[in-house]
Amino acid sequence: MGGLYVGMVAPVRLVIQEFFGLGDSVGIWMVNIYTLFYAACIPVVGKLADIRGRKPVFLACLATFAAGSLVCGLSQMACSFELLLAGRLVQAVGACGIIPVANAEIGASFPQEKKGMALGIAAAVAGISNVLGSAVGSLVMGIVGNEHWAALFFVALPICAALIAAGAACLPNRTEENQGALDIPGSVLMVVTILLLLFALQNIDVSDLGASLTSPNVLAPALGFVVALVVFIAMEHRAASPVFHLEYLSNRPIVVTMVVSFFVGGVVITMTLIPEVAEFIMSAPTGSGGLYILPVGIMTMVGPPLGGKLIDKFGPKPVLMGGLAVAALGFCMLAFASLNSGNAVLLIAGLLVMGLGMGFAMGAPTNYMILENTSPAESGSAIATIALVRQIGTTVAPAILLGFVSAMPGAQGFFNMLLCAAMFCVLSLACMVFYKKH
Repeated sequence: MGGLYVGMVAPVRLVIQEFFGLGDSVGIWMVNIYTLFYAACIPVVGKLADIRGRKPVFLACLATFAAGSLVCGLSQMACSFELLLAGRLVQAVGACGIIPVANAEIGASFPQEKKGMALGIAAAVAGISNVLGSAVGSLVMGIVGNEHWAALFFVALPICAALIAAGAACLPNRTEENQGALDIPGSVLMVVTILLLLFALQNIDVSDLGASLTSPNVLAPALGFVVALVVFIAMEHRAASPVFHLEYLSNRPIVVTMVVSFFVGGVVITMTLIPEVAEFIMSAPTGSGGLYILPVGIMTMVGPPLGGKLIDKFGPKPVLMGGLAVAALGFCMLAFASLNSGNAVLLIAGLLVMGLGMGFAMGAPTNYMILENTSPAESGSAIATIALVRQIGTTVAPAILLGFVSAMPGAQGFFNMLLCAAMFCVLSLACMVFYKKH
């Protein structure tokens, strides 16, 4: 559920905009407000899970997500776009804790010899739900009709209710000894700090970088971010139970894990641009390239569990490095062999290789790495930190990748974009050379 609703709204965004009589500049906020608050609230929910227990926080996140979905659906009846935005914000606050808290529970409760496999299965579920989000959204709208778009949100209610009932009955409530209350002022300031950073990053235009960096849309939130960050660090130094562990920044294996997670986020978000690449290669109509994401989706189901099993045997470092190398090879195949071929076989071959590498690299290895370098008492905060850094990578990368396409439309632009994605993999590989369990 947490992964599906990242992409489910995309196919009906224009339908909803038309219903409210809005343009793209306003309508896009039904997507932006979700992604912004999803990222900003991850660390706070992770810390809360460490303090209050993972089970109650997980169930509360599901209930919050359901409440947000209800508000989104009611916005059509109320003819209120503002109500839709409020619902999307509440959805994001609920969704941001579902996957990180689940990963923290898996990482803390499974025995060492099975932890990699378990994290791999969780990564596969999250990965395939992200890939299939748009397809599921289109399927729901095809069944109910565009005039009943509220059903896209109402369908979450019975599913969430069933999950809450099953979770209350079946999930254990393991809570490590972790004294202290949630640092509310620090939590609020951290959310504001992250939001300011993401606002600045989203407004950067790589095709006109100089003018973009000096524009008020980038400069104002960037300066606000710097001020908020300085105040936040000062507050966290004095906090009895800080929401962010500043000592992470002096721990080399954790810093390496964070940097690699940033680049992995950039690699994973490349999947959203693959349909455009496929349409160019096959000279296909606009909007038809989504079918070519299926090879990647298949590999994101197969790769994470297989990679997780290998992690249990060999550790996360060789598995992650191998996955990054294979993903880089896949991007290079697309750039050098597939791009100008007009050949579906070469395109699918490149996508399969790229998808397999991404399946090994995304999610499970970095989650495993952060958990083996932190205590069980802070597993929620640790996983949330990696999820946040990965989310920042997914925010920054599209601007860079699309900048290449905008600067040089056609084959050269896509070629540079694919090589940039391969370079993300190579930079991650270089960082992994310095990784050693603390």
